Amino acid sequence: MKKVQMVYTKYCVYCGPTKAIFKSLREKYKFDYEEIDAETPEGQKLVQKFNIMAVPTVIVDDKVAFIGLPNKDKAEAAVKE
Repeated sequence: MKKVQMVYTKYCVYCGPTKAIFKSLREKYKFDYEEIDAETPEGQKLVQKFNIMAVPTVIVDDKVAFIGLPNKDKAEAAVKE
């Protein structure tokens, strides 16, 4: 099963639409999904590990897949098994 992590901040204008894309995809596909605030200790670990400089950043199976608002078709392709 794919693992998707979305790193966000509460001030980000593109994070809400990105969350909506992945929440809608979860209705169609099975994958683990987690939203992580970049300002939390867990978020800071991901920021350091992946050298995140912009949000939203979407990590799929331990690799950065998207920076910024993703195209829905590309996001769907990334979570399909």
